[in-house]
Amino acid sequence: MLLSIVNQIMNLRCNRCNKEYQTSIPNITVKYIEEFGEYENLPIQCPHCGVIEIFNMNLPINDTDEPFATGDLPLEEEIQRYYVRLLMRYVREDLK
Repeated sequence: MLLSIVNQIMNLRCNRCNKEYQTSIPNITVKYIEEFGEYENLPIQCPHCGVIEIFNMNLPINDTDEPFATGDLPLEEEIQRYYVRLLMRYVREDLK
């Protein structure tokens, strides 16, 4: 789970072992896959237990473009989408 992004460092909590860890963003870039017309997803591996969490880099850039209104999703999901959108701005070439 992506908890926050501060100074281009992702703060995460593993969904399996529940331990928190950090990953630096500056050297991460996801590629656009022409065949599918989408960006590849971003896998991040927990350094404690090895589980891999996948972040979808193809969410709509703006939350107003989502097919549901604020409050339709659980609060935790809305917070995750907020941080994933921030992450997308750091790792997708078209948004840098």
